[in-house]
Amino acid sequence: MNENNKEQSVSDIVLDSSLGEQLKQLVLERISVMPDTLSIAVGSETLTRGAMSQHVEEGDETGRQIIEMELSFLRDLGSGRVYGNA
Repeated sequence: MNENNKEQSVSDIVLDSSLGEQLKQLVLERISVMPDTLSIAVGSETLTRGAMSQHVEEGDETGRQIIEMELSFLRDLGSGRVYGNA
């Protein structure tokens, strides 16, 4: 799947309010089990686990980027790319 198709798929999911809310809850659950010491860089901002959750809850641009990263990871996990099998 090329990048444009992947981005369109994420947009479609987020536009569907039911699917978007389910995806948001999935991402929040995944964040909640991450170590307290976790921090990630999104753009020029370094985020703690709590800040990640807040951005996802608010649904701002950073939150959408976090959701897109998680969705991309889950797709790669499902396809075997994470393990180098695809």
